[in-house]
Amino acid sequence: MEEYREIVSDVLTTAGGAQAWIEMNLSGYLTKRCSGCGADEDAEALPSAMQWLSEHAPACAERQ
Repeated sequence: MEEYREIVSDVLTTAGGAQAWIEMNLSGYLTKRCSGCGADEDAEALPSAMQWLSEHAPACAERQ
């Protein structure tokens, strides 16, 4: 069974037309996600995750 995660940021459209966002699981762990490049990485804190999102979305030109 897949772990429950909730989106805790805006969903941004990437340069390639995909979507990127930040999720949090029920234990409070954050994940950086991108449907373009397939990113699914742990994030240490919300401020750094939000910085990643604001930098990643305009730079990611991939689309799966």
